[in-house]
Amino acid sequence: MRDSILGRRSTLAATIFTVLQAAAPQLQAAESKPQQLPKISVKAEEETLKTEVASSPKYSQPLLDTPQTIQVIPQAVIRERAATTLRDVLRNSPGITFQAGEGGGGLPGDQNFSMRGTSARNSLFVDGVRDVGSYTRDSFNLQQVEVIKGPTGTMAGRSATTGAINQVSKAPHQGDAQDYSLGLGSDDYKRVTGDINLGFGDSMALRLNAMYHDAEVANRDVVENQRWGFAPSFALGLGTATRFTASALYVEEDNVPDYGLPWGSTTQTGAADPTHNGTFPTGAYEATPAVDQSNFYGLKNYDFEDIQTKSGTLQLEHDFSDAITARNVLRYLDSERSSAITAPRPPNRQLQRRDMQTENITNLTDVTLEFATGGIKHTVVTGLELTRETTNGRNSAQSTNQPQITDFFNPDPNAAPLGPMPANTGNPSETEIKNIGLYLVDTIQLNEQWAVTAGLRRDDVDVDYQLRNFASGAVTDDLSRSDEEFTYQAAVTFKPVAEGTLYVAYGTGFDPTVDAGTTGSGLSGSPTQANNVNLPPEESSNIEAGVKWELFDRRLALNGAVFRTEKTNLRTRNLNSDPFILDGEQRIQGLELSASGMLNDAWSVFAGASFLDAEYRFSANALENGQELPLVPEVSANAWTTYVLPFGLTVGLGVQYIDDMVRSRNATLGELVVDGTTLVDVMASYVVNDTVSLRLNVLNVSDEDYVDRFGGGHYVPGAGRTAQLTAFLSF
Repeated sequence: MRDSILGRRSTLAATIFTVLQAAAPQLQAAESKPQQLPKISVKAEEETLKTEVASSPKYSQPLLDTPQTIQVIPQAVIRERAATTLRDVLRNSPGITFQAGEGGGGLPGDQNFSMRGTSARNSLFVDGVRDVGSYTRDSFNLQQVEVIKGPTGTMAGRSATTGAINQVSKAPHQGDAQDYSLGLGSDDYKRVTGDINLGFGDSMALRLNAMYHDAEVANRDVVENQRWGFAPSFALGLGTATRFTASALYVEEDNVPDYGLPWGSTTQTGAADPTHNGTFPTGAYEATPAVDQSNFYGLKNYDFEDIQTKSGTLQLEHDFSDAITARNVLRYLDSERSSAITAPRPPNRQLQRRDMQTENITNLTDVTLEFATGGIKHTVVTGLELTRETTNGRNSAQSTNQPQITDFFNPDPNAAPLGPMPANTGNPSETEIKNIGLYLVDTIQLNEQWAVTAGLRRDDVDVDYQLRNFASGAVTDDLSRSDEEFTYQAAVTFKPVAEGTLYVAYGTGFDPTVDAGTTGSGLSGSPTQANNVNLPPEESSNIEAGVKWELFDRRLALNGAVFRTEKTNLRTRNLNSDPFILDGEQRIQGLELSASGMLNDAWSVFAGASFLDAEYRFSANALENGQELPLVPEVSANAWTTYVLPFGLTVGLGVQYIDDMVRSRNATLGELVVDGTTLVDVMASYVVNDTVSLRLNVLNVSDEDYVDRFGGGHYVPGAGRTAQLTAFLSF
């Protein structure tokens, strides 16, 4: 490995120094001005669907004037839609599809997803800090979720080709407040949450969020999710120039995971049910007669998933003046996951084991500067990110003594495995990623109507990977790779009126080889693997033009954007036995629309639609060349609307539509297309008094059968009709 990444010279650092030097006179003058402290607000959380600003200081302008598609899913929508996981929350943003786990479960469904046609599973953040780890992200401690689409490399760093997801945690605020909920429902649904905020004086507060969740999944046999957790936080200096927050998160899970139903060719020739004998080229998805989508092909007394996640965060902010603010965030996260999953590979059940531990330490420092050069105003955001991410993994699949699926149409989940649960004999691996990101973004306000944004970022990514033999402990693979990548962004905004903004933006991004694996971060010495150590990062460019407008006294926000994302060095190969090369071309272009806010005092709306044209411009695989990308719906849309009736009853209606998608192509089966679906949810809530309110949610009202997540040899059906009644207590 080359000399420490910390010692490298960076041209970007010199650029930052030059800007600071030029701004020094203005900054000195600002220091002499009387400081105006932030306004004190007792009520920190408002039930609104329209968000004015993003939480991250990287976005220095109001959302109306930010030249990028940023959809903020607020707590009001999360709560009204009974969204308990990040996956549930992201259903409120169009153009997002989810994948099922691979390799003994792989990554949970709320982490393994694509956005605008490109994988975004390594682009999750919590309060602006990269969020790694294989765990279920429960919503109990979420204030809002920011879906950032378009040119994002300068802001988010690696693997942010088409965007990033930022989860904003609940934070202590001034004043006292207590909120509790108790939910019961079908499929043994039980959920309890508590949110307690205690203010001490004018500048100190303590907050505790806690959760217990236990539920089966409608129309899915055996599957069950159980978890509990708590998130304490403490703040000093609220409403003053210096603010300090310490927070922690602990979540423990005990699940029966869902590996779903098999894709691919399936043949039943056994005597268990001779009327169903035959070959089914696409497995359970298009079998004739139809296979019950509730079938569980695992083993009830074998499959398990235990996860323990803990993190701690220290954040310090200081306003040196009205023009200078600095922030430092230090976060530690540790996530441990152990699982045994039975993969449906008819005629057998393949027993798979996976153990994985992810540890991440990140320090993020950013500074916001406001100054003027002549008559031109500058808002500069500059920062340094230092990250050390370590993943230890061990996977194994039992290739012998695989229990038979004697009846493909009626699998027995109570069947016993052949002998005791096999040990995880996979070869242990360790991946260490050290990343330094240095960035500067300047928003230049030329006049009241015109503004220019320019940004530059340098990322230095060092990866060390070791694979050891399980039996001897000897190192069999010792691989290293270092990449230095620059990403850029530039935008022009025009405000014809105060309520509207037009913009054009351009940005670049990169996807390093370490993130190309299907089961998590790692490197491979094999040229037939996408994460082959000799492959440089994929690079992408994104251009977007959009309009943002506010109507009805600025209570309703409307956004529209057209965009094109291109990769000209896409990883590609002809056959599975061929090596990967960086010679493919991919283009994703489309239109995205959204609306959020109030139509009048009683009627709210939160909606979006995405129209995508995604294709391989060139691929070494003749079956892909010139064809549309898999798992990318041409049309997807979602809408959530509520109306407050005169007698205090609020009713809500939600609709989600996903168009047909190409699942896969091969020479034998041809093109497999997954049917689109339309899901409808309804809600009714009633305020009993100032303390008590009730809410009824019915999800998937029509009990639609649909594919929720996609895996390599399997798919996971979506949940059936679910009814939940929740009581809320607020003090």
